[in-house]
Amino acid sequence: MRWRAPVTTKDDVPRPRPARERTRRPRAGSQRVTVVLPWDLDPRLAAFPATPADGQLLVLETRAKPAALPFHRQKLALVVSALRHFVAERRAAGFTVEHRVADDYEAGVREFAGWAKPAALHAMAPREYAIDQRFRRLAEELPLVLHDDGGDGGHFLCTRDEFAAWARGRATLQMAHFYPLMRRRFRLLVDRAGKPVGGAWSFDTENRGHARNVDVPEIPWVKPDAITQSAMRFAERVGRWGVLEPFGWPVTRTQALGWLRDFVGNRLAAFGPYEDAIRSDARFLFHSLLSPALNLGLLHPLEVARAAADAYERGAIDLPSAEGFVRQVIGWREFIRGVYWHLMPGLRTSNQLGATRPLPAAFWEPERTELRCLRDALESVRDTGYTHHIERLMIICNYATLAGLDPRPVSHWFWAAFVDAYEWVELPNVVGMGMFGTDAFTTKPYVASAAYIQRMTGVPTTKLGRRTPAVAKEAPCARCAFDPSVRSGANACPFNAMYWDFLAKHRRRLAENPRMRALLSNLDRMSPAERKAIAATAEAHRATLAPLATGWAFDDDAG
Repeated sequence: MRWRAPVTTKDDVPRPRPARERTRRPRAGSQRVTVVLPWDLDPRLAAFPATPADGQLLVLETRAKPAALPFHRQKLALVVSALRHFVAERRAAGFTVEHRVADDYEAGVREFAGWAKPAALHAMAPREYAIDQRFRRLAEELPLVLHDDGGDGGHFLCTRDEFAAWARGRATLQMAHFYPLMRRRFRLLVDRAGKPVGGAWSFDTENRGHARNVDVPEIPWVKPDAITQSAMRFAERVGRWGVLEPFGWPVTRTQALGWLRDFVGNRLAAFGPYEDAIRSDARFLFHSLLSPALNLGLLHPLEVARAAADAYERGAIDLPSAEGFVRQVIGWREFIRGVYWHLMPGLRTSNQLGATRPLPAAFWEPERTELRCLRDALESVRDTGYTHHIERLMIICNYATLAGLDPRPVSHWFWAAFVDAYEWVELPNVVGMGMFGTDAFTTKPYVASAAYIQRMTGVPTTKLGRRTPAVAKEAPCARCAFDPSVRSGANACPFNAMYWDFLAKHRRRLAENPRMRALLSNLDRMSPAERKAIAATAEAHRATLAPLATGWAFDDDAG
């Protein structure tokens, strides 16, 4: 399973347009041109011309980006289809659009500038660190104006400078301090005095139901049109991993708005109480699945957050559901993006726990693990390019942390595997929150034993040494080869053995954290023989985690 560079074919490049639609070469020095990258699919952005008379568009695809990582086929199809739909829509609106495939984004801008010699080039500051650095160097050579990707006219609500000013001088960055500022600034779920409605900023403790035996609405998957089918053919050839069909992600703003309306009308009311639940028979539960559209620019975070707040104000949903969703969109999403720029480029190599184990083959081939909850989550990623945040954090990243996996290849896998993942969002989530590679914005590792997984899947726990009753045959613990109530031995759940072994190995560091002391006291109550058996069980499981015989190639900076 070695990653090979994609071969350019007819579906890799924009198809010729009729002569009447072809781009006219601008008169030298006379034209303003906006550079559009694949996540800039919002014509309301500050870099865009307001009317066709105000400027042209240069839309870029590259050969380097699809070859940078073994991207999921559905991710490739989604990005390419959304970009090409955007081109068609802008042309239909009367804009002149030059759609090119270049070796990389920098080369594409240089080649176009040499051909068209525009008076000015405008672009949103790129969201990825390496591409951003290249565009800033380009701006020293070409008449390129970079617009902040946050604030008025940006993708995000907070500018980079605003977040940097907020973060300056803070020993630890905490979302709980950042989130109220965003609520007040945008008047979301606050009263006239700026205080939170309901008397609290967060109702997270009310959002932990297990969702067992709860009816779940269907997801309104979108039928692929001709442009999407062409993008799927491209993804089938270029991609080397992930199931492509069925494909149903929204690829236009109209489709994304339809998904937003469907979520608010059919799933948001139950999102709050069940947002942390896990069900193998209902992978997406009541989650919005709007992050792919948000991260491409098909939706704006403020309109999404306001839709939830408006639903609460109409009395259509309760406060914990509205607040829980708003917190994800204007709180955590904005916070994580700010953390990314604040900590780069060092965040890529953050590894404070010294974890070095390579990525197991099961991340690419889920059938290689007998651990049912992990296999379910990995199969969902393989088949759809998606799992919700609890499976990402408390199944996949929890397992990776306990197993001692190196955070960087886990980060690469997330970037490649998820349809909504880009480095700005996955890197701080995976390395920081998910794997405790840095304590710059997390106060403790998010690790848990099998008891947590049982609880979130709706399976009641029992005393140690007794098999948990299979109250729901689709629950992962009920279908697993391991016993979630056992800590050591051949049939013990690896989450249990690795969890207690993790606490023992990192005891000195964790003992400094007040939130971890109660857990460490439980470890102290175990006999030396039990701790030794747990350590042996954990190590025996880790020894089974072989990487792929031939690895994938990764290039963080490509594009």
